[in-house]
Amino acid sequence: MGVWTEFASITEELDEVVHQPVNEKNRTAVIEEIETLLDKRAVILEQLSDPSQEEKPLVQEVQKRDLKINQKLEFLFEGLKRDMRNAKKQKASKQRYVNPYQSVSGYDGMYLDHKK
Repeated sequence: MGVWTEFASITEELDEVVHQPVNEKNRTAVIEEIETLLDKRAVILEQLSDPSQEEKPLVQEVQKRDLKINQKLEFLFEGLKRDMRNAKKQKASKQRYVNPYQSVSGYDGMYLDHKK
């Protein structure tokens, strides 16, 4: 198997993994699988040479898939950032509910004389 064919097969596998439905239960597994495939791909990327005439169509297919993969990865990343922001907001609002007077200053309603 040539280097370009191996690269194309890993790209195809990555494309399938990226386009499967992701929810909160399987998100970690999907991200780990994506990272593994990207690492494999990076190793093979260093070994790639200029494609021959027979491999040119394969390279074009890889480039098309790569665009789709990048778009889907951006979409997944945005969803992850949104979920992290929501979790942070929920934590802050829960903390405010538990201790509503936490943000009130300790000097509220007190007269302090700054003169000496």
